[in-house]
Amino acid sequence: MAKKSSSGGFLGGISEARKMEIIGILVMSLGGLIGLSILSYSASDYTLIQSLSTESLFSIDRGPALRIQNGLGVIGAYLSHFFVYKLFGYVSLIIPIVIFFYGWFIFRNREIYQLLWPTAYAIWSMVLISTILGWFNTEYDWYSSVWSGEAGIGTARILQNITGIGSIVILAVFLVTTLLALLDRDLQATVDRVKGWTTDIKSSFNNWQEDRQRKKETKKKEKENEAQQEKVRQHQEAEQRMRQQSNSVNNTERSVQEKTSTPEPEPREKERSIDEIVEQSQQQDRERMRRQQEQVKSLDQRPRADIEKKKVAEEEDDDVDISVYVGEGDEQADERELDKQNQDKAKEVPRVKYKFPTIDLLDSPPNEGNEVDLEEIKENKRIILDKLKRHKIEIRSINAIVGPTVTLYELDPAPDVKISKIESYANDLKMATAAKGLRIMAPIPGRSAVGIEVPNGKRETVYLKSVLNTKKFVESDYELPIAFGKTIENDVFMVDLSLMPHLLIAGATGSGKTVGINTIITCLLYKCHPDDLKFVLIDPKKIELSLFQKIETQFLATIPGADEPIVTDTSRAQETLESLTKEMDERYDLLKDGMVRDIRAYNKKFDNGELDEEEGHRHLPYIVVIIDELADLMMTAGKQIEEPIARLAQLARAVGIHLVVATQRPSVNVVTGTIKANFPARLAYQVASKVDSRTILDTGGADQLIGNGDMLFTNGGGMTRIQNAFVSTEEVEKITDFIGNQRGYNNKYELPVINEESSSGDIPDPLEDIDELFESAAKIIVLHQQGSVSLLQRKLKIGYNRAGRIIDQLFNAGVVGPYQGSTARDVLVEDEEELEELLDELDEFER
Repeated sequence: MAKKSSSGGFLGGISEARKMEIIGILVMSLGGLIGLSILSYSASDYTLIQSLSTESLFSIDRGPALRIQNGLGVIGAYLSHFFVYKLFGYVSLIIPIVIFFYGWFIFRNREIYQLLWPTAYAIWSMVLISTILGWFNTEYDWYSSVWSGEAGIGTARILQNITGIGSIVILAVFLVTTLLALLDRDLQATVDRVKGWTTDIKSSFNNWQEDRQRKKETKKKEKENEAQQEKVRQHQEAEQRMRQQSNSVNNTERSVQEKTSTPEPEPREKERSIDEIVEQSQQQDRERMRRQQEQVKSLDQRPRADIEKKKVAEEEDDDVDISVYVGEGDEQADERELDKQNQDKAKEVPRVKYKFPTIDLLDSPPNEGNEVDLEEIKENKRIILDKLKRHKIEIRSINAIVGPTVTLYELDPAPDVKISKIESYANDLKMATAAKGLRIMAPIPGRSAVGIEVPNGKRETVYLKSVLNTKKFVESDYELPIAFGKTIENDVFMVDLSLMPHLLIAGATGSGKTVGINTIITCLLYKCHPDDLKFVLIDPKKIELSLFQKIETQFLATIPGADEPIVTDTSRAQETLESLTKEMDERYDLLKDGMVRDIRAYNKKFDNGELDEEEGHRHLPYIVVIIDELADLMMTAGKQIEEPIARLAQLARAVGIHLVVATQRPSVNVVTGTIKANFPARLAYQVASKVDSRTILDTGGADQLIGNGDMLFTNGGGMTRIQNAFVSTEEVEKITDFIGNQRGYNNKYELPVINEESSSGDIPDPLEDIDELFESAAKIIVLHQQGSVSLLQRKLKIGYNRAGRIIDQLFNAGVVGPYQGSTARDVLVEDEEELEELLDELDEFER
């Protein structure tokens, strides 16, 4: 008995994962055996097995069954006859391959539905190839029918009877489209890819020709240099021979003179002086030869040297030196590094199957970079120095930092120059440079210099792909990373929205505000899983955020019963904001019960299993609320809109609710003091006046921006000038299509309903339809002396809406008091005895 129970316990203890592994191995073995039978097919086997009897099959002696050539024996002969002869010939080998892959996926515990498209493609390819082979077998009888099978030949004959010679054209078209679908299901994308390959091959061939031509020219130059050096050497040898001949004549004359006269010291001195002269002449010849060789070597470098000399000469014209600095930008990541990281991140979150958008959905920037116009920089330098010298302001040096939109000229003034004096000449400099917008920073924060920002004559467009595909963005560990664009130093400017914690955006019409909001949303979509992020989109203009309706089931949070996922009505906007405040209060209750201080610690504790889901705890995603036009809401609702925004801005950071509020009219009646006080992070595009700039930034400067994404950002400290990254409407559509075509959540993320606890006067008498959990809820409320919806949710394991209705019924029954905002209702019943009396009275009332 013990042995039996032990064996039964062992079998019962096999886990589901181990059972799936066993099933996977069996399925892979089945596919392998079927493949073996097809590969070892022999036409004579089926004739032989027809003559076999049952007795011969099970005979111990050597019988006719041993003459079967199939590797799987009699069963293999039957299987191979069916697959090879009856179906699609040797092409039927695709079937056991598909079966093997199904077994592998079962063994590895992967999702089977991933094989649906490959299975359909494999079966279609098998039928198509068999039909093409059957067509040639029928028409020309080139090879045996075992390559196409009876099914392939039959299909080809039916097609020939219907379409005649056009059948091969139809089959060829099917074959081409099938091959294109193998590369990419999107045929247009495949055609574009083939065109790209053709273009790459042509460019490679042209580069090879250019390199070959360049090498020929280099060899030609080397030969010319060698010929020139040879001429120089021959000329030097001729001169040396002439010197040797003259030396021999001189020596002969000296020997004659020595014979006819007595030796004196003076001729020796003359002889030595002649040797020194000859040696000096030879030294001069060697120097001349060395200079000629250097000239030959520097022929290719002569244009560059001339340019450098010209540049130095031009710079020497002025007393003040200028140094030009162009930022190299952040290091680009590998083409697929962001996609690989997102794939790994998607595998770590098992709640829903989700694929992050790929970097290929964004447009690639052109290859040419921002060309530095030295002439423009020198002209601006001359104008600035000339204008300041006229007012007796001495500048010691200038540094020019070239950005994508503007160039920052850093001036180092003399010690006795007042900074305010330079700032007072802003309009004079603006007129002299004929610039659209000129901004002076006196001084530059963190530097002992005065900055003058002058717009570039030719602006560079910063593409979002060049910003997102950098190591700085790919390797960031921010919770809510936002890469706005590039600074003057050509560095990617990136912030974490969860630390800001809210963002106020202002800008005139056409200044790039909508593109900036699209950039914010796109950055978050590329780095955040839908389990960890939800959007609440409020768009009174009704068209700006309509592109994001497609991601409703993945990323959008709405109130129950909402007609549209994006809020466009003012009354709905007010209701949504009040619902968000209720969501905030509920989250604070959860954080209090979990004994943590912020959403990150709470989610970590919940994921580790330290918080019980049955008690109402749940994974809390971040909620980013985007309001595209605050001015319209303030005009129609006023204080009713301002109060929930102020509450959320003051308290919602710790529970993961963050606001991004935008307006095109930054006046004091829209951006009120209450709102400004709770939005330390502000982003200003081009505005109409200095008053608007001071309203949004508390200082001037935004009125001197030049539009098209040129903006100033502050987070309570200094100002940073940024060129907003550009993302087109077509790119946003491709990203939302990619996400929207995926399977989303069965239940959308819904915010709590606020109207059900508004006031006692608005609530109808619910005693006519009392909930079945009414008595249990009343006992829980009295026992804990706390009249809150979240308590009923945790204890009764019900949803928020039902718990709210029960609270309303308890209020009408006199168990709890009226609604008191974020605090729990007062409990009017002190103990269970009083509650029993109250319930008895209710029963008599119903009778």
